[in-house]
Amino acid sequence: MKKILSIVMMCFVLTGCVSQSNDTKGTFTVGMECNYAPFNWQTSTQTDTSVSLGSGAGYCDGYDVRVARAIADSLDKELVVKKISWDGLTPALNAGEIDAIIAGMGANEEREQGIDFTTPYYDSDMVMVVRKDDQEVLQYDDIQQFKGKVVVGQKNTNYDTVIDQIKGVIHATPRASYPEMVVALQKKEVDGITAELPVGESILMSNDDLALVHFAKGKNFEIDTSVSIGLKEGTRGNAFYNSVQSALDNIDEETRQGWMKEANATSSSEIPEGFLQKSWWIFTNNAPLLWDGIKNTLILAILGTGIGLIVGLFLGGIRAVQVEQRDKFIIRTLKRLGQWFVSLYVWFVRGTPMMVQALLFYYTLRPVLGWTPFTAGIVIISLNTGAYMAEIVRAGIQSVDKGQVEGARSLGMTSIQTMYYIVLPQAIRNAFPSIGNEFIVNIKDSCMLNVIGVTELMFQSSSIAGSMFMFENTYLITTIMYLILTSVATFVLHVLEKKIALQTR
Repeated sequence: MKKILSIVMMCFVLTGCVSQSNDTKGTFTVGMECNYAPFNWQTSTQTDTSVSLGSGAGYCDGYDVRVARAIADSLDKELVVKKISWDGLTPALNAGEIDAIIAGMGANEEREQGIDFTTPYYDSDMVMVVRKDDQEVLQYDDIQQFKGKVVVGQKNTNYDTVIDQIKGVIHATPRASYPEMVVALQKKEVDGITAELPVGESILMSNDDLALVHFAKGKNFEIDTSVSIGLKEGTRGNAFYNSVQSALDNIDEETRQGWMKEANATSSSEIPEGFLQKSWWIFTNNAPLLWDGIKNTLILAILGTGIGLIVGLFLGGIRAVQVEQRDKFIIRTLKRLGQWFVSLYVWFVRGTPMMVQALLFYYTLRPVLGWTPFTAGIVIISLNTGAYMAEIVRAGIQSVDKGQVEGARSLGMTSIQTMYYIVLPQAIRNAFPSIGNEFIVNIKDSCMLNVIGVTELMFQSSSIAGSMFMFENTYLITTIMYLILTSVATFVLHVLEKKIALQTR
C-alpha cells in the first residue's frame, strides 16, 4: 500500500512539474488556433513579432499576433497567446480561460448569441482555391458556374455555410482544417475550396499545383468577410470592452494592411522540391515542436496508465468483492452501493468518447479547480483508463483459482485481506498483457486531448500542417513517430512480460 501511495504522490509531483502557472494578473490572454496562416501559425523560430507558447511549445506568429500585441500594449498588459483548437475557442472564452478570441473569426448571428464582437479589424475578398490543371474552372468568374461541382469549406465557419449560395452545387462534408481540404482538393475529392484571399495566397505559397479563382463584382458570395475580436458575452459597453475597442480604433488602415503583407511574407519560405525532400525539411525545421509533442505524449500515456491502473485496481476490487449473507447489514449495503457506483462509472466512461469527456470536465471544473489543460489531460486520461482497467482487473480476478480464495477464507482472512494479499497480485500478473495494451492505446488516444489545448504530438503536427498547408508530408512524419513510440513500448512490455513469467514459475 505504501508503494501505491508513493506512486500516486510521484504522479502528482510530475504533473505539477509539467503544468504551467495559471496566474493571469497583468496579462491579456488571447486564444487562437496557431494553425491558420497568414492570420496565425505555430513556428519553432522566435522572431520580433512571435509570442512564446510556453516551454518547448514553440511560438505563435502571424497577423492576429500583431493585432493582439498592439492591443496588449495599449492596455499596458503582457500578451499571452493560448493555442486552442477552433471548436474549443468559444468554450475557453466563456470559461474565462482567455480574455479574447483573435483568430480570424467573423461575427455572425449564431456566434453573436454567445460572444460580444468588436468592430472588424480586417476585411478581404472571397476566392475559390482550385487545381491549376483544371483549365475549365480557372476561367470561372461567377460562383454559379460551380453548379454541379464539389465544393468544401471549413467546419463551423461562414466559409462552409456560403457554399449553398451556389445553385446545384455538391456541398462536400466540411473539414476541420484547411490542410485537410487542400489534400482533398489535390486528390480530386473536391473541385474547390472556399477561402479568404490572404489564406488562399498562403496555400499557394507551398502548393504550386493549385490556383485561385477570383469572382467578378456582383458575382461573388454574399458574405461579410471581415474578422473581429471576440470578447465574453455581457462585456459590451463595460470598461474592458471599451478599452479593447479603443485600442483597435487607434490602429490605422495602412498599418493593418502593412501587417498583413508582413505576415504573408513571413509565413512563406524556401521549400524544396520533391515529396521526401519536403518531408525532411518539415522535420528538420520543426524538430523542437515535434520532440515536445513526443515528450508530452509519453508523460500523458505513462501517468495516465499508471494512475488508471491504481484506479482500476480499486474499482475492480470493489466490483469483484462478493456480498455475503454473513456480512453485517451495513457492510452488505456499502458493498452493494460501491458496486453500483463502479458499474455506473464504467458505463459512463466507456459509453462516451474521451474527447467529449475532456471538453465537459475541463471547462466545467476549470472555474473551480483552476487547472491547466495539461493537468486536466492527465486527470481525464487517468479516469478514462481507470474504467477500462477496472474491467481488465475484474477479468484477472476471475482467472484466479477459486480454491485459493476458499483456502484463504478458511484460514480466517477477511474478503478484503484475501483480495489484497492473495487475489490481486495474481490478477495483475494474469492481466499484464492487457494492461500493457492499454498503455499502447493511451499513446495513440492522447491525441483526443488536443481539443482542450494539450500540446501532445498530434496537436503539434496539426499546427505544423496548418502553418504550411502540407498535410501529407507532415502526417507521414507523425505516422513514423507514432510507429516508433508504439514499437519501442511493445518491445519493452514484451521483455517485462517474459521476466514476470519467469519469476512466477
